[in-house]
Order: sequence, then structure tokens, then C-alpha cells
Amino acid sequence: MRRNDITPKIIKELYYKKHLSKKDIASILKCNVTTIHKKMMKFDIATRTQAETVKIAMQKKIIEIPKPKLKSLYSKEKLTITKIGAKLGYDRSIIKRELKRHKIPIRTLVEINRSAGEKRRIKKSILVKLYYKDCLTQKRIGEKLNRHMGSIVRLMKRYGLKTRTADKYHTKYPKYNFSGNLEEKAYLIGFRTGDLDAQLSPSKHLITVGSTSTKAEQINLFKNLFEKYGHIWISKVREDGNRVFVIRLNLTFGFLLPKRDSIPKWIRENHNYFLSFLAGYADAEGCIYIAKNNVAGFKLASYDKNVLKQTHKQLLKIGIKCNPPRIHVRKGHKKSDGGVYKNDEWSFVINKKSSLLSFLQLLKPRLKHQKRLKDAKIAEQNIIERNKKALSKKSLL
Repeated sequence: MRRNDITPKIIKELYYKKHLSKKDIASILKCNVTTIHKKMMKFDIATRTQAETVKIAMQKKIIEIPKPKLKSLYSKEKLTITKIGAKLGYDRSIIKRELKRHKIPIRTLVEINRSAGEKRRIKKSILVKLYYKDCLTQKRIGEKLNRHMGSIVRLMKRYGLKTRTADKYHTKYPKYNFSGNLEEKAYLIGFRTGDLDAQLSPSKHLITVGSTSTKAEQINLFKNLFEKYGHIWISKVREDGNRVFVIRLNLTFGFLLPKRDSIPKWIRENHNYFLSFLAGYADAEGCIYIAKNNVAGFKLASYDKNVLKQTHKQLLKIGIKCNPPRIHVRKGHKKSDGGVYKNDEWSFVINKKSSLLSFLQLLKPRLKHQKRLKDAKIAEQNIIERNKKALSKKSLL
């Protein structure tokens, strides 16, 4: 049924002058709200803007926000008036009116700026992680967090975070502290005593540790020992067949700097520490072999006379019978490659079956050099087979 009684004059009177909504007009004229909407389109009656609708609602006080909800958003969560309006779907003027109605103090400009600064401030824990753990520069941190480098510098000063020294700042790769494990420390001291060079950098903030070798096993061992502490550089093969491998470590590895012809006292006083030291020294300078007469043996040969003498003494203490070290090659002797021995080379040998087997069983769990481990297993098998043969002969007799 057509509603010809609904004229433009009636709609304008109710909609513009009395500020009724389409729904209210439909209720008065007893029709569907769709009918009012179609009539307004037909009569070209413009609908109100959102701002006008809100203004009318404010005048009528239709919109009322509960005080606890508004206080929680504004005072507790520290949201701005604009953000509260967006969250609740109202204009900011309504939020402001409701704040005043509920007598909730509106923040000053200084408080607003301070609150914004607190929200944007980077936490100390984040700076610590990025600067010390990830080893990013202050500039790189600024780029990552969308801040100017100057603000990162100022914030670090405020938190009392110390900046890295020049050589740490310019180093390309992160460096990690030594684990603190004393058995690992003893092994590394033994390995350094035998085969490594360690030097303090000119700035006295880094330690360069490295060596040369033609053997892939030796390079792999170096990598396994140190790659968790920093970046290892390995050269291409040189004319003499050697490759150089180097790592730069932080000062927690200061125990590698001394090159002494002696075993530290704290290592000699502990059974496990001594065996770890000896494993490191054996991986560097040792040799586990099968002689031409099919007799297994262990040999250490080096210029470190006192290290070998102390090793002999310690082995006797733990029940490994062996002869004392002796001079193997005199100083000045020419090598096959034309080189000359700078000092007397001392050697230390274990080849008695019972002593060697006990020694290998103690040392093998601590060896890290793949060839030494392989040779130790072969030597053990050699001793077992020789023992079997000896028993067999004894039984026949």
C-alpha cells in the first residue's frame, strides 16, 4: 500500500526541525523505516552527516559512557581521547564531554608528552641484547628500532651501559666468553702448550690464537674447540702445503697467553684436570703408534723438558709405570727438510702393555683429535691380541 500521505513537508519537519531519526519518524508515521528512507531519496532530502548526528545526540544526551570504563581507558591504560573515541566508536568531543561530566581530570600537555615518551622509550633489556649479545652498533640499533643514533647513545648513558672499546667496536664478528669449565680450560692449556700461538692485540683487548698445519684433522680439531667462541679464519693452502687458521678471542681467554715449560700447579693437583691437560698436549704433540715389531706405543716429543718430566711424575702417581723422558735429538741437529733443531728435543715413551692399556683407557675419553682416537683404539686392540697370543702360548706350554 502506497503512503501518499507522507509528504516532504512532514519528513522535513520531523527530521530537520525536531531532529528525529528515521526510525523514530517511521514509528510516528506507523510505517517501515525503509519507507522513510525511500521517501527521503525520492524527495531529495539530504541525510545528516555523522558530525551532525553526534551533535544532536550530545544535545539530547543520548550517549553516556560509564565512568569505570572511561576511567580505566583514560587513567589506567593511558589511552588518548582520540584513541578512546576510535575504540568506542564515538567522536573525541563526546569522550571529552564524558570526562568532564564524570569529573575525570584531563591530562596536561606536559603529561601527555611524558606519557608518550615513556611508551616510546626502549627498554634496557632490549639495548643489552642488541648491543652486547648481538653485537650491533649504536647506529645499527637505531636503524632497527627506528630511532636516531643520538637517542640510542643518550639512552645507553642514562642506563649506565658502557660502550665497547675501539677494537671490539670495529670487529666484524661477535666474541663470546669462555665457558669457565676447568677441565676444558686444562685441555686448552695443554693444547696451547703443544701447538698454538697466542698473542695479545696492540690495544690489549683481544687475544689472537692460531697455528698452521697440513692435516685436515688438526684444522677440524681447532674448529671444534673454538668455533663456539668466535669466527675462525682459515687460509688457502700455501706453497709448503700448510694452512693458517686463526681466531680472535676476548680477554676471558687470557689463560692461553703464557707459554711456559711447566704444568700449572692447580692442574697437577687434580687427577681429572691433569688428564685433560695431557689429552690436549697429546692431541698437539703426541703419537700413538704400532712399531715395526708389532708393539703398540705412546710417544711425546718436544722441547718442553719440564712438561715431560712433570708428566712422567704425575703418571707414576696414578699408577702408570714408565721410563723418565730423555733427550731424543740434540740441539743443532739438521732436519731432513734443512731446518735445524733450536734446542734439545726430549721424548717420553710408554710401550709396556699393562701400563699402556691403563694409560689409553684413562686418556681416550678426553682425546678430541680424530686421528689420536683412531690410533688409540688400534693400539688397544693390538695389546688385547698380543695378550691373547701370550695366554695361548702359556696354555700350550
